[in-house]
Amino acid sequence: MREKTKGRIILLCVYLAAFSLGFWVSSLCGYGILLKSAVAVAVTVAVIYAGSLFFNNSSVFDPYWSVAPPMMVLLYLTAILQSEPVIRAVGYGIPVFITGSPRVMILFLLTLAYAVRLTWNFLRNWPGMSHEDWRYVDFRTNTGKAYWIVSLAGIHLFPALMVFGGTLSIWVAVVQGYRPMNLVDLLAILVTGYAILLEATADRQLREFLAKNKEAGKTMNQGLWSLSRHPNYLGEILFWWGLYLFAVASNPSFWWVIAGPLAITLMFIFASIPMIEKRMMKRRKDYHAYREKVSMLVPWKVLGKRGNG
Repeated sequence: MREKTKGRIILLCVYLAAFSLGFWVSSLCGYGILLKSAVAVAVTVAVIYAGSLFFNNSSVFDPYWSVAPPMMVLLYLTAILQSEPVIRAVGYGIPVFITGSPRVMILFLLTLAYAVRLTWNFLRNWPGMSHEDWRYVDFRTNTGKAYWIVSLAGIHLFPALMVFGGTLSIWVAVVQGYRPMNLVDLLAILVTGYAILLEATADRQLREFLAKNKEAGKTMNQGLWSLSRHPNYLGEILFWWGLYLFAVASNPSFWWVIAGPLAITLMFIFASIPMIEKRMMKRRKDYHAYREKVSMLVPWKVLGKRGNG
């Protein structure tokens, strides 16, 4: 069996075990739906961390970021059915486990599209269990024997907390929503859909560029990457703001879940992007000039030139 295929099977088994156990344990809890979801996340992340530890590879956790959103939709829907075990039929007799609005189904389909695309983008580029993300390798080098404590806190728990905060918007839309579909929903669909398309296009362009330019040290500066240094991250950030718009559309009184997408945005701007740019400055001679010409996220420099022109 090829290493890549073996790695994918291992990830599938770990995640099936993690989410199954997380859903089951949360179903046994007598808490409210939000606390049930927190228990499910805690158990799921604990199982994935055990997998990372067992296989000595923290990249086992990497797919969690992408697969969590649609799983959270299903988790909240399951919790609703447990508390209100009435399944209504709409249209052609299809059992509908939503709260009476097509909003939740649209939200699930968008998060599913996001999850499938982003997870596949990871898997197609991941060689297998012998490969670990370069950031984790740096952590290993810098922390030594304390690495697995750092991995638990920084690589597993912190991102899981960010995702949980971001998916609070899903909790509002699925559990707390009371408003019928409205214009804010349309905006949410457009932003979320555009975010998925933007990230997919950026990843595809980068993949094609790397396939044509095998030599190391050359910076991708074409297509979307000529407008933004991190168009994939821009798409990622917009995705979480799109989910927030679904929350606003369904129940504006829960405006405070804005803390989720805001925290994710700040994480990318002040942690993820500076880390990768520091690496690029060391590895690519043309990156300094690229930084001078191209904006970090939103293409302000290009828009400014057009405005001046």
